[in-house]
This record gives sequence, structure tokens and C-alpha cells, in this order.
Amino acid sequence: MPDRWQTFPVQFAGGLMTNMTPLQQGTQMPGSASVLRNFEPSVEGGYRRIEGFEKWDDAQVTGSAAAVRGVFYYKGQAIAAVGDGLFQSTGTGWTEITDNATFSSSGINISGSGRVRFAKHHYGSDEVLIIVDSDDKPYKFTGSVFSQITTATSDQDGATHVVDHKNHLFFANDTTLSFSAPFDDADFTAASGAGTIEFDSEILDLASFREQLFVFTEKSIHLIAGNTIADFQLQPITRDLGVISSDTVQEIGGDLMFLGPDGLRLLSATERNNDFGLGVVSKIIQTEVTQIVQQSQSFSSIVIREKSQYRIFGFNTSFTNDAARGIIGTQFAQQGGQDMAWAETRGINARVAHSEYTGTAETVLFANVDGYVYKMEAGNSFDGENIVATYKTPYLPITDPTTRKNIYKMKLFVDPQGSFACDIDVDFDFNQTGVVQPDTITISNTSTTASIYGSSTYGSESFGGGNLKFVFDEQLTGSGFVAAFNFSSVSTDPPFSLDSIVIQYGQYGRR
Repeated sequence: MPDRWQTFPVQFAGGLMTNMTPLQQGTQMPGSASVLRNFEPSVEGGYRRIEGFEKWDDAQVTGSAAAVRGVFYYKGQAIAAVGDGLFQSTGTGWTEITDNATFSSSGINISGSGRVRFAKHHYGSDEVLIIVDSDDKPYKFTGSVFSQITTATSDQDGATHVVDHKNHLFFANDTTLSFSAPFDDADFTAASGAGTIEFDSEILDLASFREQLFVFTEKSIHLIAGNTIADFQLQPITRDLGVISSDTVQEIGGDLMFLGPDGLRLLSATERNNDFGLGVVSKIIQTEVTQIVQQSQSFSSIVIREKSQYRIFGFNTSFTNDAARGIIGTQFAQQGGQDMAWAETRGINARVAHSEYTGTAETVLFANVDGYVYKMEAGNSFDGENIVATYKTPYLPITDPTTRKNIYKMKLFVDPQGSFACDIDVDFDFNQTGVVQPDTITISNTSTTASIYGSSTYGSESFGGGNLKFVFDEQLTGSGFVAAFNFSSVSTDPPFSLDSIVIQYGQYGRR
């Protein structure tokens, strides 16, 4: 009957998809997103507005704007390399770490060369930080003593990457991979168990993973199996594929993710299938990946383990903070890329980044060229600035794209941490010229005490005198053949999740 109301529920899941036609996406994946910016696909359900970031220390590392060459979290402190110095801070002022050793300033510029990278080992009674600066012999820091490893040879002099693997330190220096003697970061003699391996192209990344060392070049991927020089074996995974940039390889959920020439890939999928086309997991956002690759001069990446997330950030000296772009991938299955859900970030301007999991706490640091080090996943703003977040559903044909629907009402389910406000726009018929669009609806929640995310039940609850709602019933107007729902938030409010909607509508004649 023409005046009978019907309901159409949509559960928000699937993440950003931009490789499908509008009707195909709206029909097959109605809860996915055509825009998902500064919302993250959450392992707890729905799309959650991301958390903010704040300064690790209110002071600039060297007291003025400068390119940060590398960041690391070590023994409760942020470590930052700026210029030819290494600095540390617990959050109350930066102190230069000195012991007659300084980094070379040769070749440092903010387009990527001169990057400083770190690794830790625990060969003795203390945890030691190893540092390479792309120009000099490696350095070490024990927490109290900073020195250069003067026994390093020409194979380690100018190393760009370092990793601890099987109680050896492995150094990448152009096409040479060298390793120290076991349990010794300063012995590089063959008689003690040190050695070198040559590759046919520049080594761009190293990863110790599943008791094997993976070596990424621009043209190939290899693994090194074995435990010592006596049984180390170099095995090619592929000679036709590599990474397009350093600092994109991360372990997530039993896989290694990296940025290849055709998108983001999972190494385990590639290795398992022996078909490298099947390893690409970012095809559904190929446009976004291509754009960030074309616009960026260098990359950084981190994992947020408690969220099963991989994040990659593009950096360009011309990016303003607002224009800085990144991609979030949330893994919903234990392994494999079939259950990856994607989103975009805007406003996290990360030239270098690092995440460290210690005990039950995860610390995520990043920096760019303004001289500050920032802590990600902290606070409700981008260092005091509003977080601009947008989620737009696909164009939903609901039941039939050839029949006109009057949209009467929407029931929206949310999971807030506290006060928030969100604008909702209904966009009919692809926003074509001449189609009348309804006015913007604003929903809001006021709470004087925040709830704990995921612990509350749906409904309306009182917190500290404020009323925190979880279900919003909104009257709607307008009609069309297809409709998309756009949710936007510009605020410094706590994060909130958009879980699902139920649309009430009436269906009328065909075209």
C-alpha cells in the first residue's frame, strides 16, 4: 500500500570502499562508506571517531622549529634525533644526550635523506638502544651512556636500517646486509660469527618476523632463515616485487603489511598463495592509495595493537597540517586481508613515527618539521584544534532504485564516551541539479562525566547530572530514488561510535 511505512536497517561495517559503482556499493555493502575520514572501523563495532594527539613535551626539541629525523620510545622517555644531536624527554623538557658523539649533519634535509632509525637489544643485563643515521658508524645508548660503535666496519658505516634478529644486529647499508657476532653489538669479525650478504638492489626495510628476517628491496623480497652464520640461508620470496619506500613495513595480526608499487600488501598472503596479485589488500581504496603515493615525498607507519590497526602516513614539505593524509587499516580476522576495513586520516602530519608496546601500555609518537614530538591516541583534539570527521554511507536504493521513497524517520544508534555533536545530511539522487535536499539535522549529547566506551547499554542514562543518549529518533523529510546519509563532526569532544541506523520510509511509484 502506498502509505504504509516500512523499515530498512543498516549496520555500519565494511569501511571505506571507492572501487564500486554507487548503486553496486549501496546494494551489496549498505553499511560501508563512500567517505570515511577521521573515523576508524572499530573492532568493537561501527565507525569510531579517532582519538586526537597532543604534544609529548610542550617545548620544541631544540627550542625552535626543526625537522625531527627520528623518534623512539625508550625506558619511559621519548627519544628524538634533531640535527646532529639526540635528545630525551619524560615530558618536562628536552635534554641532549651527549658523550663525545654526535650525528653527522651531512645530507640532512626534510625530504627524507638523513633519517635516523632505532632498534633495541638485550644481550646483557640491560636493554640497549642502537641508532643508525644513514651517514656514520652506528651509535648506542644505554640510558646513561651515549657512544659510537667505533669498531664498526665500512659495511655498517652509513647504515640506514638496523634490527635485532636471533641475537645478532643486522644493518642495511645500500645493497649490503651485514650482521654482528652473536650477543655482541660491537664485534664484526667473521671469526666471531659476523658476516655480510650482498643484494642486487638497495635495501629499503628489514623486519624480524616468525623467527625469520625479511629483507625488502625496491625490486625483491627475501627471507633469511637459520640461527647463526653456520646455517643462515637466503631464500627469495619474489624477485619481481618490493617496497616503494622505507618505513612502511609493519607486523599486524600475524602478517607483514607493506606498501608495494600497486598498493598495500600482506606478506603472508603473498607467500601463501604464490600469486602476488592476491596479496594486494587495498584494491577497494586504490584511488586513495594512488593519491597518497603520488602526493607524498616519504612515508611513516605504525601499528596500534589493541585496535588491530595499521596506519600509514604520507609526508610532503608542502603539506599543511590540515592537508596531511594517512590511511587506516583495521584487521578483523586473525590473518589475511579479506577482512581488512579501511579509512582515511586528515590532519596527522607525521614525517617520522614509532609505536611501542610495553606491558599493557601502548605509546605512539610522531613528529614532522615543527620541532615538536607528539603523542598519538591522546586527548580529544589535534593538539587543541578541532578534529574534522566525516562518514558518508553509499547511495542506498533501499529496496528498488526505480521507485521513489519518502524518508520519514531515522533511528540512530551511537556509542559515546561523553558529550558530542554531529550533523546529519540526507543526500537524495546523487545530489543532482534540481533535486531538493533536506536541511541539516544536528544531534547532540551533553554529559558532565564521560562514560567508558563499550561499557554502557543503549538508551538514555544520567552521568553526573548530564544526560547521555545512545539512541536518537529523528524526523526526516524529503524523497528520492536513492539516498545517502552523511555524518559530520567538527569538535574537540570525546570519541563516539556510529553503530547503525534504521530508516522508516514509504515507497511510491516507479520512474
